[in-house]
Amino acid sequence: MAPPPTSGAGPASLRRRLFEAAGDGDLQLFKRTATALDAGKGRIREAVEAVTSRGAGVLHAAAGSGRMSMCAYLVEELLVDVNATDDSGDTPLAYAVRSGTLDIVQYLLDHDANPDKPNGKGSTALHLAAAGGNCDIVKALLSKGANVDSFCDTGTPLHMAAFFKQDGAMKILLDRGADCNKVFNTVCTPLFVSLTAGSLKCVKLLIKAGADVKGVGSVTPLITAVSNGLTDFYNCLLEAGADPDVRDDFGHLPIEIAAYENRRKDVEILLPVTSRVPYVRDWSVEGIISYVKSMPSVKDDPMYKMKPDDLKLEGNKAYKRKDYATAAKLYSMAADQCPDDDSTLYSNRCLCWLKMGLGDQALSDSGICRMQRPGWAKACYLQGAARMLLKDYEKACDAFLDGLKLDPANVEIDKALCEAINCLKTSDATK
Repeated sequence: MAPPPTSGAGPASLRRRLFEAAGDGDLQLFKRTATALDAGKGRIREAVEAVTSRGAGVLHAAAGSGRMSMCAYLVEELLVDVNATDDSGDTPLAYAVRSGTLDIVQYLLDHDANPDKPNGKGSTALHLAAAGGNCDIVKALLSKGANVDSFCDTGTPLHMAAFFKQDGAMKILLDRGADCNKVFNTVCTPLFVSLTAGSLKCVKLLIKAGADVKGVGSVTPLITAVSNGLTDFYNCLLEAGADPDVRDDFGHLPIEIAAYENRRKDVEILLPVTSRVPYVRDWSVEGIISYVKSMPSVKDDPMYKMKPDDLKLEGNKAYKRKDYATAAKLYSMAADQCPDDDSTLYSNRCLCWLKMGLGDQALSDSGICRMQRPGWAKACYLQGAARMLLKDYEKACDAFLDGLKLDPANVEIDKALCEAINCLKTSDATK
């Protein structure tokens, strides 16, 4: 059947037909429609590039549909922009990656498509390929110099592979030197993401690559695994050096968390590696389960039934009387119940950690504060104070400087910066 004629069609109809022809790979219809749109002006490329749908051009349509001949015509004859973006910032390469068409991906890369061009959320083609688990496309992008650790709102390509349980893509990324300890949202490493997703294969790959199994403060991979009932994950974490004696925000050991859920097998695994605690007289599987069952659960705690505002108020009172452990617990409970992110809860808890000398926990909470309120000078100050506690003076200086940029008249931050600079000089002098 002959293609429909283009004569007599209005501009809107022609633009729609051109876009459809690109997606269908109908090169003859595309050329006729493009000529009609140009209307004898001799600027066919301009006419073609003006046709978009939500910012996506005809090359987006052709690439996303796997139309090689159409892509070649657009790129080599019309010379359309191979790195043009749609309203979301996605390029034709991103469309090809999403559709899983390796030949189109390779063609675009061979014709100057930028593999590292991010979309509006910072995602690159490698993020998309890793999420989709298309190993051949991951290899193609890396062979063209794609940044293996490119960062976006959801982390690196390795985080994406972890979240979607793409162990094949993960192995390729790790073999190419991806940072297995890269952090986003303060504590989220690829290992944490893999644990949350429940992929044992990914967890083992990351541990083999040198992933940190210690975690930050009370946020540890082992606690995450136990809290999610990932029994099969314990041994590989423990063999890699995970500490079974680190407690969660409520003061519970991993073995106690398992006992609360009556997971006998979990308790059996954790018992030989957990340091005995004096308050459990019968240090056995049955003894620990019995002890935990005899104790009120967190939800039985009267404080747990309090409203977030009341918990915060009681936390402030505990802080004033210098009962920092209780204050931190109250702020934690309020944060768990609060429907909206309340950065003051995390800043208050951060102050508790600082008073208790717990630098890792303080750093974690200060990072959350900065993420929630980027323009808050106090969050910068808290992060600097946490860095000082950890003797990371250079990064402490950076944090205090960030705070002064936001609040130049802040005397407390200025004083802290001077102290950090002096500590840095002293530290450098002793090296």
